[in-house]
Amino acid sequence: MRMTFMLPALLVAVGYSAAPFALGAERQTLTLAQALQRTLQHDATLQTFPYQLRMAEAAQLQAAVTPNPELAVTLENVAGTGDNPGLSGAELSLSLSQQIELGQKRERRLELALSQSQLQRDNYELARLDALANTAGHYLQLLRLQQLQLWASAKISREQTLLNTAQLRSNAGTLLDADISRIKLRLLRSKITQADINQATESQRYRLAASWHAVPDFTQVNGELAVLPQLPPLSMLQSQLQRSATLQRFVTLQRIAQSQLRLTEANSQADMRWSAGLKRDQASNETSLLLGVSLPLNLTDPNQGQRQAQLAEQQLLATQQQLSATQLTLLLQQQWLNLQQLRDTVQAIETQLLPEANALRQLSLLGYRQGQIDILNVLSAEEELAQAERELIESQSNFHLNLLQLERLTGQPLTLDSTKPVITVEKQHD
Repeated sequence: MRMTFMLPALLVAVGYSAAPFALGAERQTLTLAQALQRTLQHDATLQTFPYQLRMAEAAQLQAAVTPNPELAVTLENVAGTGDNPGLSGAELSLSLSQQIELGQKRERRLELALSQSQLQRDNYELARLDALANTAGHYLQLLRLQQLQLWASAKISREQTLLNTAQLRSNAGTLLDADISRIKLRLLRSKITQADINQATESQRYRLAASWHAVPDFTQVNGELAVLPQLPPLSMLQSQLQRSATLQRFVTLQRIAQSQLRLTEANSQADMRWSAGLKRDQASNETSLLLGVSLPLNLTDPNQGQRQAQLAEQQLLATQQQLSATQLTLLLQQQWLNLQQLRDTVQAIETQLLPEANALRQLSLLGYRQGQIDILNVLSAEEELAQAERELIESQSNFHLNLLQLERLTGQPLTLDSTKPVITVEKQHD
């Protein structure tokens, strides 16, 4: 059985055009696109962000609100004594006042609200990448276990064939019973290993389905570890890293800090208030116009401590961004070098180790049939071949897992059109 595995181009996509996943026996294979689509639709963390974005939009509406005018009514000289009893000397004042915000306070509030809204989108992008990378990682692990199932079956098949050959020789009286027991013991160990792999595969199916909070309705995943994508140059990856969601979030945080500082500076400027109204003097039967303007005198800066704290926060964010960029650059270089090494390892196993192990096995079987070597040498050759096959599967799997981490760092798909097919484990017969 051969499978198609196209992980990288799908990791960072926002949406997918894959057809809905059909339930039932007619649809038992899960593709990566379907797994990622389900994660986007049902991941618990991602489901909270639409509400948080609505809250951010509401904050923008609130930031645009301006002060409302005030209506004031004042009644003086009421219930007096002497010449002005009751309301005869009352003075009624009716005024309308309006606060005028100075220092572009409204614009600064809107600027801060927009930056905070962008931060929510940045947080969503990071959470989305984490969720997709987590699902893709579980998908890769399940694909690896499926390959190990094929490997275990091929190993058991070869050992069963060897046991049949040994039993024929034992019936002819040319083989000791202890040699038969050794082969049976090796076969028993292989079956135990196969059972462990089968159990791990079943657990991994549930672990993958838990990414979208469901039970698995698939029996296997679709993919091929043997195809190792070519990588872009390291310089291109470093350029992509500078535009990654992780570093862009620091840019947004710095903008928020700058907006907060500008808003603090705007709030340090006092607002002006004007008022206009009418005054009625009941005693003199006169009505007059009232006009007024008030402007607080800020003899000291009321926000000087807050301004200093915000300046320090900006410096802290700049330092954190620089340290994070350096750390991520070093990690990216490490992952890139690991991928190059894993590609060389896979190639060495394919072109050198596996051919030698196969040749050793064939020579051992031939020598065993001719009575030139004992069963221990044959079992050793079988183990060398099985170990080489498993090392190939593990190296291929590690390549894709490292590639996944590299994509998570850059936030970009890294697959180029050129790929390198590598040998797959197949069932062998004598």
